[in-house]
Amino acid sequence: MSFQHWQANPAENYHGPKIALIHGLLAGSHMQRHLLQFLREAGYQDSSLYSNHQRPARIAIDLIAAAKAGRPIVLIGYSQGGSQVIKVAKILQQHGLACDLVVSLAAGGLGRLYPAQWGFNVRHIPANIKRYLNYFAAVDHLGTDRKYHHNLAVAPGFSTHVENIAYPPESKVDHLSIVRCYPLEQVIPEVRNLFLERLLNELQTLK
Repeated sequence: MSFQHWQANPAENYHGPKIALIHGLLAGSHMQRHLLQFLREAGYQDSSLYSNHQRPARIAIDLIAAAKAGRPIVLIGYSQGGSQVIKVAKILQQHGLACDLVVSLAAGGLGRLYPAQWGFNVRHIPANIKRYLNYFAAVDHLGTDRKYHHNLAVAPGFSTHVENIAYPPESKVDHLSIVRCYPLEQVIPEVRNLFLERLLNELQTLK
């Protein structure tokens, strides 16, 4: 799979979720080889991958038509991308549009020092997100804050279902393995059970 295939090319009669993945700093090929391929192989044709350097407003433009047509909108962000998906969701909120599912992975730690995230609180979740899953790992210092409670996402009201999912030290989930899907024998069991299988189950409910 090459760079030009980051953008989805679904069949005209495809009506499943529209999924936008946003990778982290220098992590495009990693997310392409893993989560993007994983979702397309699972049958989610309309899955596209974006860079964390792309403007959130530009990514939101790609989602607005599908959202207005009533299709489920899913955002999945890894590392720096985990912050960017919240920004995209906020822009959709300004258009009166909801996000059915948003997933952030490793969206904290040293990543907060990146200029694009200065002054932005990734843990405050906008109310237009229906379901939000926030993954972080104890041994991942690049994407996890040192103080446990700093990793916990909160929503402004009860309209958003928020789950904070922490991988303990003994699981040995690091910054790369938190989104690893292949080869199957190298996927950490906790990642397979708590994230990959959970993600497929969540997407199935949106069909």
